[in-house]
Amino acid sequence: MGSVHKNSTKSSVEFDDLSFEYSGSSEENDISISQKKGTIDEAMKMVDPGDGFGEVEKKLTELTKDDIWGIEHDSVEQCVQFYKNYAKVHDFVARCDEKGYDFNDNLNMRQMVCNREGTRRKKYLEMENRKRDHRPITRVMCQARIRFHYDMKLRKWKVTAFEETHNHDLILPKYIQFVPAYRVTTEADKAHANSLHDYGVRTCHIMGFMLKQKGGPGKIGFTKKDLYNHFDKSKRAKVKDGDAYAALSYLISKADEDPLLQGKFTLKDNKLENLVWADGASIIDYQCFSDVLAFDTTYQKNKYNKPLVVFSGTNHHGQTCIFGCGLLADEKHETYVLVLKIFLEIMGNKHPIAVVTDGNLAMRGAIREVMPNATHRLCAWHLHRNTCEAIKNSEFLHGLKHLMYRNFFPDEFEDKGHRLVSKFKLSENEWVKKTYEIKRMWAFAYLNNTFFGRIRTTSQCEGIHSLIKHYIGKKMLSFGFDA
Repeated sequence: MGSVHKNSTKSSVEFDDLSFEYSGSSEENDISISQKKGTIDEAMKMVDPGDGFGEVEKKLTELTKDDIWGIEHDSVEQCVQFYKNYAKVHDFVARCDEKGYDFNDNLNMRQMVCNREGTRRKKYLEMENRKRDHRPITRVMCQARIRFHYDMKLRKWKVTAFEETHNHDLILPKYIQFVPAYRVTTEADKAHANSLHDYGVRTCHIMGFMLKQKGGPGKIGFTKKDLYNHFDKSKRAKVKDGDAYAALSYLISKADEDPLLQGKFTLKDNKLENLVWADGASIIDYQCFSDVLAFDTTYQKNKYNKPLVVFSGTNHHGQTCIFGCGLLADEKHETYVLVLKIFLEIMGNKHPIAVVTDGNLAMRGAIREVMPNATHRLCAWHLHRNTCEAIKNSEFLHGLKHLMYRNFFPDEFEDKGHRLVSKFKLSENEWVKKTYEIKRMWAFAYLNNTFFGRIRTTSQCEGIHSLIKHYIGKKMLSFGFDA
């Protein structure tokens, strides 16, 4: 190896064939390369590749083919790093290729190639039962490569083959930093981002701030996706013993602060299956305002494909109250029955007078089984949407709204309903038939004797969902299903 000499004004690195001299002026830094003895990559290790190489980039671009042939290295790792750095400043990506071993099974040859070397295997191109289309072909038999052999006498790695010509277009210099192989998030950037994230700054805003601070995308060295991946990795590192353990531990810690908080869960094959919880304020609100219960499971599912259900209602001021939440194993009838029983058990087995849901068939059967005395009303908004999809006639939709909301006597409703269906010749329409069969669940003519607290839709749930999405997303709804 070489030796390093430093003082306040100048430092130099000397090797077998090359020396790098750094002038320590505060105004500018000069790097000169002179042929002596040594290796180029040792000097490059003094500059962090993720930091842009500084002036070393300029000298790498000036290396001739003869310079490359004369370079020697002390280890195979230095060989690999040198060619990767060389590839970056020459606007392509390098990858490791062949290895060679001697009779004692010691590594004595290493080859690096352009990542567009070779071709795609024929068996993948000729596959007949493919489920996905082919990805674009990127390998085009590029011959650019470098090969190193270990010289036993000199105990150095020497270049024994080098080809610098490519048969394809190179990456534009302004885009090279966005190639995955060259995207680097430094420890300083991570620490800076973590400090902002800990104070609640959103990831997109952190990325925008760092872009402006560093002077644009060309100087930051990583993308927003890399930042999201960093935060996700940090979050997972904090979750010990699985998501289920973390979820239950969190609820237990909250129970220490709120003695009325309750949560119940079910296990299957030693894995958390269903989880329902409610804090003290929600339980008290339910005891006062449980006449009408609204819930649905249309909120986005989490990474385990488990739906989130929010039980809600309104208070005496017409404000939305959250009575409880749950993560369900699936959307089957048995699951809804179990979750509703758990919810009522948490609430002291106090049943609501009326329930408003989105009309899910499995949910409908579960409510009939668990809350037989509650009047079940279908969400008017979901019925409107289903009508638009099934009939696609604005005049029919207007007539259906008239039937839904007007206070008719049952005989009047039947008469006007038959006229509406006859007018649009929909008497044989299957959707109309099925909807008419459950008229007692959506027509005000049959629901006007039941108190609903002005709740005709699950809009309370939708409003809660719009609030939830600002704080948690699909990946964050990950706890509770992997013990």
